Amino acid sequence: MELTELKILIQMNQSDESTDAYLKLKLNEAIEWVQGVCNQSFIANGVIKLPSIAKGIVAQYVLFELQGNTGIKSESIAGMSQAFDSAEERNDALIKKLSSAGLRKLRFRPFGGY
Repeated sequence: MELTELKILIQMNQSDESTDAYLKLKLNEAIEWVQGVCNQSFIANGVIKLPSIAKGIVAQYVLFELQGNTGIKSESIAGMSQAFDSAEERNDALIKKLSSAGLRKLRFRPFGGY
């Protein structure tokens, strides 16, 4: 996922470069968060190949961060809207979306510490 695609998803003006450095950091943070939650890497041949649903979730994550308000009540992206009261609620809601999309892989740990 590239910065231009993120800007389209969060409906940000492509010519406005004033926050690009911050957006790149938050984009990387959101992608790493999604990969961690899903317990898988979406990198193929050195390129990040996120499924469409994951791109939308990355965009929601970044938009929440851009608003810089942990008391956010709602947001809307490309016709989808969702309410969050905190980053923890946001994360829980986004994890549910990743789970329902079948993107989360289970981690198996052997019993007895073996």
